[in-house]
Amino acid sequence: MVTGGLRKAKPDIQVSFSSPMEQKQREYKDEFPEELPTIEDVKKKYGVVVWCKYIGCKSNQEIKGLQRTSGTLLKNRTYNPINEQEHIWEGICTRNEIAIKYDEVHNGSAKLKVPSCFTASSKSTGHIDFSRFLNSDGSPLGGNIDSQHVSDVGYGAMDSNSFYQR
Repeated sequence: MVTGGLRKAKPDIQVSFSSPMEQKQREYKDEFPEELPTIEDVKKKYGVVVWCKYIGCKSNQEIKGLQRTSGTLLKNRTYNPINEQEHIWEGICTRNEIAIKYDEVHNGSAKLKVPSCFTASSKSTGHIDFSRFLNSDGSPLGGNIDSQHVSDVGYGAMDSNSFYQR
């Protein structure tokens, strides 16, 4: 029996786990899909091939069966990475124009110039950021249609200065 209109909605103890997303293990070798058997065919279809690991970019696409290795990209067949999975490139940039810039990163007293993609975009069109429609206190911008009156007990009928109370 529920008393006072209160009831438990969630269990007392809640446990959350956060762990990195599991990555699929790939074999460290160059692969090409049947419809694009050589790198020249990939270039004909996509233009200059830019291999990219920024999976948050909407222009980064993974073509099933297509991957390259760092050893091949370096043109060094004897290149043997410690972590092979880090040196497998499966995503390519599908933008028709790409701009590369150098970001200056401060590492203690040293300044490093790190190349980055200027045109990378992780924004998807058609999505709306609804947090822009909130006031600084978290209330809806412009109020809520159901609560236009300041009173929370009804449309002012129960307020002390209401003409209904006389």
